[in-house]
Amino acid sequence: MAQRRWLGIGILPILAMLGNQYMIPNQVVNDSETIKIAPHTSKWDYPKEVILGSDQELHIVKKGDTLWDLGQKYLGSPYAWPQIWELNKWVKDPHWIYPGDPLLIPTERTVLSENIIAPYPDKLVADLQPDLHTIRTQPPSNRFGGYAYAFQDFLRLPYLAPHGANTHFKELGAIKITGCQKGMQSLLSKGDVVYLGGGQNKGLHPGDRMLVLKIVKTKLIHPDNKLGLKSLGDVIKHAAILRILAIHPKNAEAVIEDTLDGVEIGDHAADYVEPALIHSKDAILKKEPTEPVPVNKSAKIIYGSNNAAYFSIGSLVLIDKGRNAGFKTGDVLVAVRKKPMEGERLLFHSGGNSSHTDRYLGQMLVVRTDANSSTGLILFSKSEITLGDIVSH
Repeated sequence: MAQRRWLGIGILPILAMLGNQYMIPNQVVNDSETIKIAPHTSKWDYPKEVILGSDQELHIVKKGDTLWDLGQKYLGSPYAWPQIWELNKWVKDPHWIYPGDPLLIPTERTVLSENIIAPYPDKLVADLQPDLHTIRTQPPSNRFGGYAYAFQDFLRLPYLAPHGANTHFKELGAIKITGCQKGMQSLLSKGDVVYLGGGQNKGLHPGDRMLVLKIVKTKLIHPDNKLGLKSLGDVIKHAAILRILAIHPKNAEAVIEDTLDGVEIGDHAADYVEPALIHSKDAILKKEPTEPVPVNKSAKIIYGSNNAAYFSIGSLVLIDKGRNAGFKTGDVLVAVRKKPMEGERLLFHSGGNSSHTDRYLGQMLVVRTDANSSTGLILFSKSEITLGDIVSH
């Protein structure tokens, strides 16, 4: 089962979306029977009726539900949420469940206790909590064992390939995942065995670790590019860690050691390099600005994890400047907004064309830099942050 994000990396309670046309009251059914599901708005192709087994019960998602919380409610531990997702694979992305969605709940469950949950840095996916789509007014404390940027974040890290994914993969010598032991299963998780389109001919050896890379956005357009005539490149995301099991002249077999969001046939695997993690003591938040922040030489947010439009604490985002503009790994940046969003009251005094703004949103840590782009991890937010918002030293 894909103990997917953490779910675990940044990384995942799966918060039920808002604004559905139908609001279905929460209910639990535990008899063996067929239950018809009321029509409702959902991103997923949810089952229109559910046949309950003798070892299952039914939960109808209500506003605010997360798999993390449902694991606690029904299974006695939030870390057991993957047991729920295992029964509901029509939920393609466990980051999101929607009011009205039917979720089968196992009644014969594997009991989890703290003594079987490996502490950091063993990095078991089952230890990880999904990202929250909420605003926290206080910065996280002792995050992931005291790390501001931890392995969980590395395992879901997005970055920009300015010349496109195919060129990037060639430069890395990445090898395509061509199949899996389970046939053509669409989404693979921890413990699954995959086949690689390279082996001895690519210099692989049994025991080698590899980093799975996934294309998550092609032809990314800058938020300021209203015509969309020129792309910034493709967005690549770290997706999993593989361990090579066996090699052959032109192919190899590998097991998925860790993953947050799952692996798909067609993803690529490149050489694994141990990440440089950043401890919380080395990522100190700046003092909240008391004067307007200059924005003339600032950068902008151009992408957020899972192609989301709004971000809060724990979100990973791309910004449009990198090493060439003086951004360095470990920098703490301030996020501000120059103009209010639609429907938002004007909370700052500077005009639309001013070189300063006092609309302070939060702060982020630079965790990766490339020549002309960087990846930031949001450490603190007092308001939702969105595409096009400004970040500054």
